[in-house]
Order: sequence, then structure tokens, then C-alpha cells
Amino acid sequence: MKKILLLIAAFAALQTSAQNYKPLERVDPPFWWNNLNNKELQLMLNGKNIAASTVKINTVGVKLIRVEKVENADYLFAYINLQNFKGNTINIEFSNGTEKFNYAYKLETLTKDIDNITQADFIYMAMPDRFANGDTTNDVITGMRESVCDRNDLNGRHGGDLKGVMQHLDYMKDLGITTLWLNPALINDQPKYSYHGYALTDHYLIDPRFGTNADYKKLGAELKKRNMKLVMDLVPNHIGDKHWMYLNLPEKSFVNQWPEFTRTNYRAPVHFDPYASKAEKKLMTDGWFDTQMPDVNERNPRVATYLMQSYLWWINYAGIDGFRIDTYSYNDVEFMEKCMGYIKKEFPSFWSSGEIWERGVLSNAYFVNKSNYAKAPQSNLTSAIDFNMHWALNEALLDTPEWDKGLAKIYQTLAQDGLYSNPNLNLTFLDNHDLNRFYSIMKNDLKKYKMGIGLLLTMRGVPSIYYGTEILVKNPQLPRKSDGEVRMDFVGAWPQDKTSKFTPEGRTEEENEAFNYLKKLANWRQTNEAITKGKTTHFAVDNGVYVYFRYTDKKTVMVMINRNVKTQTVVFKKYNEILNKFTKAKDIITDNTLNLSDKTLQIEPDTIRIFELAE
Repeated sequence: MKKILLLIAAFAALQTSAQNYKPLERVDPPFWWNNLNNKELQLMLNGKNIAASTVKINTVGVKLIRVEKVENADYLFAYINLQNFKGNTINIEFSNGTEKFNYAYKLETLTKDIDNITQADFIYMAMPDRFANGDTTNDVITGMRESVCDRNDLNGRHGGDLKGVMQHLDYMKDLGITTLWLNPALINDQPKYSYHGYALTDHYLIDPRFGTNADYKKLGAELKKRNMKLVMDLVPNHIGDKHWMYLNLPEKSFVNQWPEFTRTNYRAPVHFDPYASKAEKKLMTDGWFDTQMPDVNERNPRVATYLMQSYLWWINYAGIDGFRIDTYSYNDVEFMEKCMGYIKKEFPSFWSSGEIWERGVLSNAYFVNKSNYAKAPQSNLTSAIDFNMHWALNEALLDTPEWDKGLAKIYQTLAQDGLYSNPNLNLTFLDNHDLNRFYSIMKNDLKKYKMGIGLLLTMRGVPSIYYGTEILVKNPQLPRKSDGEVRMDFVGAWPQDKTSKFTPEGRTEEENEAFNYLKKLANWRQTNEAITKGKTTHFAVDNGVYVYFRYTDKKTVMVMINRNVKTQTVVFKKYNEILNKFTKAKDIITDNTLNLSDKTLQIEPDTIRIFELAE
């Protein structure tokens, strides 16, 4: 009897032990798809001392290629081949000799629903925390490191969220917007400055103060209902120092290590500078962007695959139509080429635009797909965020017209477009979340504002505006003393706001004039193929007047801008190369028609005129 009791006790202990054996706590990606062109999948398996377990896959059609151990026993990396698998569940078995644990890994069948971004689009950029607060219950999340919501703190969280964004999609649509670009929405569980989103702490989780993964997916769906698109702000170069994997590194080489904190030198030209030192090249790509932003080691193959899969996961999960890639030139160039090639294997025309914040057109064009600079890498990046055009536009509207200043800056910048394979896909802008507000830069001059908007919406490129630009949002002071000053809340999007700038009644007369001007141009732009598909011909600046044409075989648009202090007479004969077959020109703002047989036009100072030409 005693022996029987001992056997029963031993069996019970074994059962308890078996029930307690659960080595797996997390799998990334959390699920996958069974019909992708990329057939190999890397699974990051995380759990306490998981490396002591043996991993097997007991699913027909799925091949376990290998399992890699790393320095940290809490991680395993399993590589599987899905070439012959069309099912929805993979059974992964973990064992430690006597005990087993089974995990059902899920796969879905993907219906590809991505819309290409082209120069026909008009992008609206918004910061989730500062644009609209649609759900006050998620303003503060218990347990997160930054647990205060204070709209008076320019560097703190203000409570904006995805629900608030979705509540104002019709406002954007009415304005003439085709595409929404949100600053990063992934979780930033950092103790300070977490609102801006550029120090992510989990690659697969939306910040709960913005909402849930399902909310982000719903945002993509709501945009598609309106024939609009979604651009995701991607941050490959660095993570936040509270990232869950950084707090328990799989291996030291997961991030770029230095004997002491070493900051990047912020010098993009070292990538192509024939005189650059190897040390400065390393500093550019491996130095940390900031003290709280560890630099990710993209040369580590496990890191590279982890990043690439997370980006493809979000495209597939939420219907992402394009990427804005943060701090592009700080990344390992070979990795970024491989990364975007991986994406394009699934979506060949997928649009991406890289932030290369550097003077000189070559500094932008060098990194872009099929650059015409002989020594450039054959990148898979679609386009550049066109900082050089941004500077040219601002200087053109502010500087006194001279041979090489004022509007000549635009002319000179466009003259270098031959370095790009397709400059029409460059992202153009007047301001953004890192710059002074455009209306403040223009010294609150509505005429200059209209010239800037007119240029932005008629020139080559994919134009974008920063939220609030349409209603003349200004800096509290110029220049700004902190980034928070150019990231103010959109008035009317918080429950306690007494007025709303989303409505004509809540705006001033001047704000409505600016809004209606932009709205008319943006909606007209969508209907005119000369702008959305056309080529460009421009003429050298003459007496402070710059003239350019956008055209296809069916449509032609003429744009004139005068920065001279005096009214100038434009003689049409100079532009006969384009004008000779046309007799009329309709002003798209006033709807008045100009007879080209009059041979000349008087154009007032600080004025832009935009005409549709007719035979």
C-alpha cells in the first residue's frame, strides 16, 4: 500500500511539473500569412531559459530549417520554410526531455489591398498625440512609465489618439487630402517625451494611449472606405532604451555597442564623400541618435530579419500603403536596400520616402532607387523627403530676388533633378514636426502663404502639409525654443475646447481665406492630369518672375509667380515653345479667362497665378 501511495504521489508531482512547464512567453511575429512570396519565416521565441528546450515542428508541409541559440538563454530563433504549406496552424513542440509544451502558431491567407502612392496624392501629416482626443479614457494608462497627461506641458502627453484621428477623416477628405501620414503610433513606454513616438519599445504593439492594434487596423480600413491611403512612420535606426528586448538583450550585438555613450555625427555625406574617414562613417551609422535611443545593429542577420518581418507584418495587417522612413541616412545602407527589396518582393510598387536632412541634392538623390549618380547604391528606396526643395521654397519666398537668390533657388534645385530616377515621387513640404511653422516663417504674410501653397500643389513631387498649416497655425515664438511649440494641439479636437478650427464658424476670416484657398487648389489638383501625371518645363527667372508648365498630351497648366517689388509685365512670346498652340488661359482661383492673344499679362508683386490652358 505504501508503495502505491508513493507512486501516486510521484505521478502527481510529475503532472504538476508538466503543467508548470511552459517555456514560451512570446513569439514574434505574433502570427503570419501562408501565401506570401517570401517563404522563409524567422520566429523569435522568448521565455525564461527557453534555450534549454528542444524545438520540433509536427505539421505536414512545414520544414524546420534550424534553431539558433544566442548569448541570452531566454531566446531562441527558429527558421521555418513554408513553401509547401497552405494551412492555418503550425504545431510547435517544446520539450525538455520528459515534459512537453505545444504551441499553435496561426497563419492567415492574405488578400493584398495596397494602393500605390503617386504624384497624384496629397498627404496630410498629423501627430496622434496632438491632433485629436477622441477617447479620454486612454489619456493615462496605469503602469506606463509616463503616466501624466498635461496639455500645458509642451513636452508631455496631451491625450490625442487614433479614435480622434478617425473622427476627422471626413475633414481631411473635404480639404482635398488623399493620404494620411501619422507620426509613429507604436508604443513608446519611455519615462519622458514619449508623445512623439520616435523611441519605440515594442515593434508589434500600438501605444495603448493611442488605442489598440485593432484601432490602427480600423484606421486603415476607414481610410480605404474613403479612397484614401495610409503612410506609416518607420524608425529602423534606433529604439527606446526601455524597449522590452533592450532591457533583456538577446545578444550584445543586437545594438551597436561603444565603451561609453557615443553619439552619431549626423553627417550623411560621409556615405559618398571620397575623402571621408572610416571612423566618421562608422560614427554616422553606429553612433546613437540620443542617450535614450540605442542604435540598432542592422548588420546582425537576426536583427535585420526581425525588423523586416515586423514592417511587412504591419503592411499586411493594417493595409499600409507607404512608409516614411525616419533618419534614413543613419541606417546601414546595405540593410535598407535589402529591407525594401524584401517588401517589394510582395509589393513591387510600394512607395517609401527617406528622411535625409542634408543640404545638397546629391545628399538626397544618393540614397534613392536607381540614382543617376554613378557611385550610388542601387537602393530600393522609392524617393527622398525633399529637404532641398523645402529650403528652396522657403528661401524663394523670403529672399530678395537676385541672380542666384529668391526664386532662382527653386530653378537651381529643379535643374539637378537629373540625379533622381523619378523626382515626381519625392515627398515635398513647407514645414513639418521638426521645423518652424510655415506661416511663422512667412512672417504671418498671407500673400506669401498663398504663393507657398500654390507652388507646393503645382510643382513636381508628392506634396504634403503638416496639420494646422491649412488654418495658419503659428509658432508661439520664432524661432521656436522647443519642438513642442510646433506640435500644438489642433483647437477644437479636445472635449474641453470652447471653439473648433475644424469648422468655418470657429476660424477667423483670415484662417478661412487660407483654408478655402488650399481646399480649392487641392481638390482641383486631383482632377488635372497635368499636375497628377505631367512633366515639367520651366524657364529661368526673369526680373523676379518665374514661369513653369506642367503638361501631358491632353492637359497643360501654366504657373507664374512674381517676387519683384514691382508689378511685372509677362510677355507671352518668351514661352511660345509651350504656348504657341493655346489661345486661352483660365485662372483656376478666380475662374476668369485670359485671352493669350493679348500677348502680355501684368502680374503684381508677391503673387502666384495658376492657369489651365485651352486651344
